[in-house]
Amino acid sequence: MADIITSTAPNGTVGTHVVNSDKTTTTQEINRASVSERLARIGWSNAPLDTMLRNIGKGSTKSDKFEFFSVAARGVECTVKNEVTFNAASMSITLSDGASCLSKSGVLLVPSIHVSAGKGTAKASGAASKPLMLHISDINYSSGVVTCIPINASSSSAILAGAKMYRAGIACDQDTAITDDPQAMPTKDYNFCQRMLCTISENAYQAMQEKDVEYGLNDFKEQAIFDFRLQSEAAAIFGGGAIAGENFVDPATMKRKLHMRGVLDFDIQTIEAASGQNIDEFLNEAMQKLFSVNNGSEERILLYGAGFATKLANSKWWTKQLEANKTEMKWGVTWKMVESNFGRLRGIMDPALSLMGYENCALVVDPRHLRVIEQVPMQERKLDLQKAGIRNSHDVVLEESITLELTNPKAHGLLVLA
Repeated sequence: MADIITSTAPNGTVGTHVVNSDKTTTTQEINRASVSERLARIGWSNAPLDTMLRNIGKGSTKSDKFEFFSVAARGVECTVKNEVTFNAASMSITLSDGASCLSKSGVLLVPSIHVSAGKGTAKASGAASKPLMLHISDINYSSGVVTCIPINASSSSAILAGAKMYRAGIACDQDTAITDDPQAMPTKDYNFCQRMLCTISENAYQAMQEKDVEYGLNDFKEQAIFDFRLQSEAAAIFGGGAIAGENFVDPATMKRKLHMRGVLDFDIQTIEAASGQNIDEFLNEAMQKLFSVNNGSEERILLYGAGFATKLANSKWWTKQLEANKTEMKWGVTWKMVESNFGRLRGIMDPALSLMGYENCALVVDPRHLRVIEQVPMQERKLDLQKAGIRNSHDVVLEESITLELTNPKAHGLLVLA
């Protein structure tokens, strides 16, 4: 079997020297996309999100601005703004939120009112075994007013302010050919391709002394890759393009510099712990919000800072799971596997969060709804600055231009401890 040695040719192309059985070598150009996969193996635990993104499925684009469809689950919940007096003929209900998820001819479920023998009674707590059901005859989306007709009650106590109502089906007549509004309508989202460079330079005279100092270009290169990947990890998490986007111009150079939107730039969930809240209670509530009613997958990634890890050590639920010592290697990362009542978590500490001031936070991402889009795949080039008369040094440049495709933002979240 032939041995394969990866190297960079003097003209800047990345290639492989294949050593044949007769000891001759053949130089072949390699797929540039594989360069980032090889680099991901260096210090994967220092940049777990970056490692995962380099090993998971990728897309490609030629445009600086990448557009994609963000297919989020349609909401089912709405909230009553003002108390509503029951009327068997028709009721106008003003909503404080959730009107956009409703449809004409839809059915609303009111679990806070129990119906027995056609009479509704408000429940002090819990959900009714036979809830009040309402038929939506009209909706004013701009004002949030929904006109409803009771289905299963002729009288009832009032629907209180703050009561939750839920979309529970649709009932159309036999002449209806199409509903008034689409049930599923993907919305367009976008991101920008961010160009990242890293130059590794070694003075020619220093190279002569490599045998004495035992620290050469390859050592500089590995150290630079650690830093490059840390910055890639930070860009993927924090981004910077939510506001500036394509309109950002560096006043020093008067040149446009594109910044991609990181995970936090999208409309993800932010879940904050109350002061003094028990860590187990907080995690249980957070998992319920992250896994429920957002069309996400049954498995999420949990990346946490050092402070969050300290709190996890006080969690009975978390430590009991870790006693099983269940780990799994996937996407180039060894994850701690944890089961919750709502879904499965793959967890690992992310040093980037602690280094960037987010040590008491954790980022939850859905790998099914997150991937890298490459404009220029990771590549490595040698620069001959000595021949060009620019500098007496040996230089290597790492370059890539990428962005993130994050669909279904509510399937992702930021957990913040008090």
